[in-house]
Amino acid sequence: MRRSALTILACAAILLPAAARGSGDGGLRGSPLLWATVDACESSASGGALVGLRASMPGTGNPNVQMYMIFRLQYRVASGRWAYLHGADSGLVDVGSAQFRTRQGGIDFHLAAGALSGRVVRGAVDFEWRRGVAAVSFARTVTSAGHHPGAGASPPGFSVAHCTVS
Repeated sequence: MRRSALTILACAAILLPAAARGSGDGGLRGSPLLWATVDACESSASGGALVGLRASMPGTGNPNVQMYMIFRLQYRVASGRWAYLHGADSGLVDVGSAQFRTRQGGIDFHLAAGALSGRVVRGAVDFEWRRGVAAVSFARTVTSAGHHPGAGASPPGFSVAHCTVS
């Protein structure tokens, strides 16, 4: 009887950390490697504006899981609430295998001249971890400041929660 209890405890000690990593729920959603930021906000040569979003998501260590992001642009309405900008949706972006510790992805939204001029904008990002076509975990966040975005930040290292379109 005593040997069985020790065996069960030993198995639990081995399996519980792996289950927590593999479940993707709290571990992935609460990870400091899960973030999104505005990494560019500038006038474009066409008279419009460019708003860049970048995001990071943690891997699970499982090479059979793929990671995806969906980037959307939001603007603040008069009441102070946030609304999605129609048409500002990246669709599903494949950012690679979840075997890696973390992956980043990004997208630039090019706004027409006068579109949202003077409005405050931010990003909203959905994250999915998939095995084949089945989602094994998901998370959602809005942009925040103070991250270390990789390629594409303008100026380099730029990271804010929101910006005003000029």
